[in-house]
Parts: sequence; C-alpha cells; structure tokens
Amino acid sequence: MNKLKLEIFFSVVLMSVSFMFMIMFMYLILNNYCYIISWEIFNVMSLFVELDVLFDWVSCSFSSLVCLISSSVCIFSVSYMSGDVNVKRFMMVLMLFVLSMNFLIFIPSFVSLILGWDGLGLVSFCLVIYYQNNKSLSAGMLTVLMNRIGDCFILAGISIMSLLGHWNYLCIWYFWFIDICMIFVVIAGMTKSAQIPFSSWLPAAMAAPTPVSALVHSSTLVTAGVYLLIRFYNYLVEVNYFCNFMVFISIMTTFMSGVCAIYEYDMKKIIALSTLSQLGVMMMSLGMKMPMLALFHLYTHAMFKALLFLCGGNIIHCYCGAQDIRDIKGVSYNLPFTSIILNISNMALCGFPFLAGFYSKDLIIEILLSSDINMLISLFGLFGVCLTMLYSLRMSMYVVWGDVKSGVYENMEDDNLYIIVSMVVLCMGALFGGFMLQNIVIHFNEVIVLPLLYKMLVVMLLLFSLMLSFSLWGGKLLKINYSLMYWCNSKMWFMSSLSGYPFMLMMKNITNMNLKLVDMGWLEMLGGQGMLMIIKKVMYMMEWWMIVLFNINMIIIIYIIFMI
Repeated sequence: MNKLKLEIFFSVVLMSVSFMFMIMFMYLILNNYCYIISWEIFNVMSLFVELDVLFDWVSCSFSSLVCLISSSVCIFSVSYMSGDVNVKRFMMVLMLFVLSMNFLIFIPSFVSLILGWDGLGLVSFCLVIYYQNNKSLSAGMLTVLMNRIGDCFILAGISIMSLLGHWNYLCIWYFWFIDICMIFVVIAGMTKSAQIPFSSWLPAAMAAPTPVSALVHSSTLVTAGVYLLIRFYNYLVEVNYFCNFMVFISIMTTFMSGVCAIYEYDMKKIIALSTLSQLGVMMMSLGMKMPMLALFHLYTHAMFKALLFLCGGNIIHCYCGAQDIRDIKGVSYNLPFTSIILNISNMALCGFPFLAGFYSKDLIIEILLSSDINMLISLFGLFGVCLTMLYSLRMSMYVVWGDVKSGVYENMEDDNLYIIVSMVVLCMGALFGGFMLQNIVIHFNEVIVLPLLYKMLVVMLLLFSLMLSFSLWGGKLLKINYSLMYWCNSKMWFMSSLSGYPFMLMMKNITNMNLKLVDMGWLEMLGGQGMLMIIKKVMYMMEWWMIVLFNINMIIIIYIIFMI
C-alpha cells in the first residue's frame, strides 16, 4: 500500500466507524438505552478485576465525533505530509492515538481506563517529538512529564478504590476515602486539560505537526480531562468546595489564556491558547453544575477548532513553514477559500449568532449571569468572552487582511481536493453542528429565565468586543509595545519557566538527597553493606574467641598430661 492510499484507507475506515457510532448514538438516545459488556478477567477473594465496555449515548456520540475529525485530519495529511518520508510511521502513530482515545471513551472501569489515559500520554509524546530536534524533544518532555502527574494521581485513585472491591465508576457507593479519590480525579483532569497551574505544556505541544495539533486540541488529548470529570461528576459534586474551586480555576485559566494570546505572534500558539480558553469555559460549566452543557461545548468546540487548525496548517504549508503572523500577509488574496473557512471558524469560536459555538457558549454565559457566584468572578468570566474576539480578530487582521508580502511562494495550493474536502466536512459542523445537536439531544437544552437586557448581553458583548478590536488593531496599536507586561504575558505568566528548569532542579536535588540519605545511606547500613560489616565483625570476634579457647584448651591438656 503506497503513501497516498494509506491516508485514504484510514480516512475511509474512520468515516465508516464514525457513521456506525452515529447510528448507534441515535438509537440509544431515542430509546434511552445503555449497554454494558463485561468480561471478568479474574477475582481474588472479594476483589473483581473486569474489562467493561460501555455503550451509551455519550460514549457513542463522542467516539463518532473523534472518528469524524480524525478522518478529516487523515485526508488533510495527504497534502500536508506529502513531502515527508516517514508518513507511514506518522499515520500508524496517529491511529494509535485515536485508538487510545476510544479506549478512554468506552471503558467505564477505573483500572482499565489507564490503558487509554496512559496511552494518550505516551503516543502524544511520540507525536510531539516527530520532528526530531532539540525544541521538539524539550516540548515532548514537558508534555509527557506534566501528564505523568495526572497518571500518578489516577494510579493513586485506583489504589484507594480497591477498598470497594471493584473499579467501575458507574456504581461507586460511599466509603470513607471517596473524597480523597475524587480529589485525585480532579487533579488528573486538570493536568490533562491544562488548567492553571498545569497550562504550560499545551502551547509547547505545538511542536507536533499541524494535523496532530488539529486532533489533539479539538477532541482527543486536552478534552480527555473534561470527559473524565463529566463521567465522575455525580460523585465530584458531593465533595465540599468542588464547584467553587472549579469556577475559580477555570475563569483564571480563561482570563490568562486570553490575555497571553493577545501578546503572542506565533499563529499555532494563538490557536492553542484559544483552546485553553475554551477548556476553561467547559470547566466553568462543570463548576456551575451543568455537566451536559460542558459536553455540548466540547462537541461544538471540537468541530470548529479542528477546522481552525486545518486552515492554519494550510497557511503555514503554503507560506513555506512561516508561523509568525507578522511574516504572513495577504492570505485573502493568495488563499481565498482558506481565508473564508478561517473566518467562519473564528466567528464560531467567538460565539457569533447561529454558528456552532453560539449555541453552547451562550447557554454557559447565561448560566454564569444567573448564578449566585461572586460578582468579580462573573466579570472576569465575561471579560474572557471579550478577549476571545480580541485575539481572534487580531490574528485575522494580521494574516487575512494584512498587506500582501513581497515574497514569492511557489506552493500556494488553495484548490487541492484533499484540503477542500477535509475543510468542507468540518465547516458543515462549524455552521450547523450546534443547531443539530441541540435539536437532537434534550440534555443540551436548558431553560434559563433572565431579563431581556441580560439575554441580549452576550450579543452586546460580542458587538462591543468587535468595535474594540477594530479600534485597537486597526490603528496605531496594531503593534504591541515591548514592555514588562509584554514580557510577562508572552511567557504565559512564567508558568513554562516555573514548570521547566526550577521544577527539574528541585526534583534533582530531592533525588540526590534521597540517593545519599536512603540509597547510599540507610539502605546500605540496613542492607547488604551493613550485613557485610556485621558479619565481618562477628567473624573477627569469633576468630579471636577461637584463638583464646584453643589456647585455654591447650593449657588444660598440657596441665592434665604433666599432672598425670
């Protein structure tokens, strides 16, 4: 099977699987059915180790969406990875990534879930270091080590849940340590979804090829944490201060990512920070006791964010690998189709009325307005919505509507069939996905009673942000002045530095101290070296006692002989 047929083959397989799970999703949600296939591997006394597979409308719909986006990414990879000699290896690792995500989606057993959870972390490391250089290696190490924190907490939660005698999270009953187990689940979900203070790995993962970024940042790796918290939500909501904590962390993440995106010039990192902002919106919905709205926003966000990455990847590919938005100009003239799709995905991201992002984002903002949380926190949440328009329009001002660069680019491909098909499939989701999901799934509808002014507040904020963006980026403030504020925000509030060298230095000092005190200290004294020293001293004492006893015996024998 040659290189061209490999991507098409995987794309057809994934599209077929997506269609099959879509039919299953429609059947399950219309009949309100749920199926669990359980295989008991072994049992020890009262502990049952089982491999369960859960088929309900959430898992089937999510898997269908993942396979649909993966299929579009495979079609896009035909053009984007055409000059790569290792494209076969790339596609195999990409399919392992999709398989790991499906393990995570369909397995309700906590101990078997680690297959998909840890598989995502391992395969994402292989994809981030795909371009083998020092930058990719450092980004991959940061990604995998940050995700290993969540893996350790998942393993700790598995250890605690062994007290129940099973690991099926659909039927957890109350026991003494359930709060500690749920705290571990929250921390694991925060690391996977890159919430503060674990946010630094997500922009660093942009070292991977753009098709990988489109898959990772839309529906797989970063959404795994949100999906885990949605599955455990019935138990998490019983933990004290969970909702308040999630609202605070999520709004801080949304605010931080929005501000940092305004000071960023790397196009892929701007899109990555917009993903971080929307993950904060999903977590905010969880904190406000609306898990189904978080799932709804996860679905709509997956469609337009994958589309946004594909547009960005095509621009980078056509402009010979340039990612700095100051070096990319005149995309509307050189790539008219890509620029149209890019603007549609940007409008869906901003919550433009009647696009996919509007249906879920509008409901979450209305829940925020009607909730009884702190007024300052609500203002930060609304400000995060405004920031989405600011950095999205700033990127469009630079890339799409900027002056045409004088450079000559030979590979401007805006009429490539593979690119057009992959973008059109996702564009349909960005245009009509929110409307269709809200009409099909009754759980994605919430009746929120608010005054007319509050109901129109989201649209008013959108218009206000639009006018503010044109006033800021259309005039002299298009170029941000280099200052302390720029230095702080361009470094993501120094989170990448704090989670990099200082963390490694601290762990190095701890391990060195552990090596000297424990491994080369107490373990040696209480282990092999200590036993050797004790045996030597005992043998030395026995040797002297043997000499003394021998001399005494000889004296006694001589005395007896002479006396006789």
